[in-house]
Amino acid sequence: MNVYDAIMKRRSIRKFEQKRVDEKDLEKLVDCARVAAYGANTQPLKFALITDDETLSRIYPLTKWAGYLADGAPKENERPAAYVAVLGDRNIKPNGGFEVEAGAAVTTMMLEAVEMGLGTCWLGALQRDGIKKLLSLDDKLDVVYLMAVGYGAQESRMVEMKNGVKYYEDENGVINVPKRSLEDVLIKL
Repeated sequence: MNVYDAIMKRRSIRKFEQKRVDEKDLEKLVDCARVAAYGANTQPLKFALITDDETLSRIYPLTKWAGYLADGAPKENERPAAYVAVLGDRNIKPNGGFEVEAGAAVTTMMLEAVEMGLGTCWLGALQRDGIKKLLSLDDKLDVVYLMAVGYGAQESRMVEMKNGVKYYEDENGVINVPKRSLEDVLIKL
């Protein structure tokens, strides 16, 4: 698969098969993230893999899923097999503000996950202090995002935007994600 195809195929997955993801595959995602584009090459991010059942079950209530869907959060038997916690290290970047770096890192991981046949969901609606405490993180590490990872148990596809940006589930259980057309976003000078 080429990069363009991975970009066009990648969509958020919120329901997962209950199948473990090999730790080497998760490490490969982090390996991709560590070489993402970073302003001034500061590389201020760290990553934590969350795979044990107890921590997975305790972290889930500290997340919020699929704000546009009435029943979009994964049920107990649909939850991700892993999370990658994206952490900002204030020892490296004292003023914080890790969102740009984290965005590049998460995007890189999501695209590699498509190549690997994994589904992901970038989670930003988090109880960060609760996650930090649960993971027993150092004071200098900030929880920026979580990325849910697993084998997808739902289909999510891009559709033409007609009635706004809200994604929706159709009668077949497929998540439809409206995207603006190229003509709508490209300004020709």
